[in-house]
Amino acid sequence: MSTLTRLAVGAAATALAGATALAGAGIAGAQDNVKLVFDSPSSVSVTGTGTNTKITYTNASGYHLTCIAVAGEQGLINEFYTTYRANPKESTPPALQAKLEAAAKAGKLGAYGGYVADGKSAGLTEDFAGTGGVVGQGGLKDGSFAPAAMAICSGFDEEKMVPYVEVEVTAGVGVPPVLGSLDAALAGIGSSGSVANATASLGS
Repeated sequence: MSTLTRLAVGAAATALAGATALAGAGIAGAQDNVKLVFDSPSSVSVTGTGTNTKITYTNASGYHLTCIAVAGEQGLINEFYTTYRANPKESTPPALQAKLEAAAKAGKLGAYGGYVADGKSAGLTEDFAGTGGVVGQGGLKDGSFAPAAMAICSGFDEEKMVPYVEVEVTAGVGVPPVLGSLDAALAGIGSSGSVANATASLGS
């Protein structure tokens, strides 16, 4: 079974016009001139649990995007995001890859995808067929927890002639525990990843 890491990153790569397939490597590692953004004005949100999970992406990037998202327990999504952000050119460490596979098999990790026009919001679905590949892993099955999500969205900067990729997470992912609590509270009034993005921006 393909890992969720390879699925999300590889599927996002297929939408990059002419870009090299990633086969499990980080997006930036496939093509050095890719524009990779972690603090875009876009956002991803999650409602529901288990089979009723709904993922929505709001695209404020300035580009039309193809998005692939993974949703699961917050601790695992946080580990996936922080590991990827720290080393976007590297393959996922075997220990984390094993965790992702185990969570997927247990119904605790799901994959979703869809096209999102610039300036629009759209739902990402578990049966989305991306360019050159199908999401395939299916959505969440376990409804015992409130899921977090990480979305990898790709487009193309026609002015600079380079692929564009942005990575967004839901509230509380990628921030210290105290800020994570604040971010989760903000999520209840319509924020998505705001503190996470602000913190990431300050740390970059």
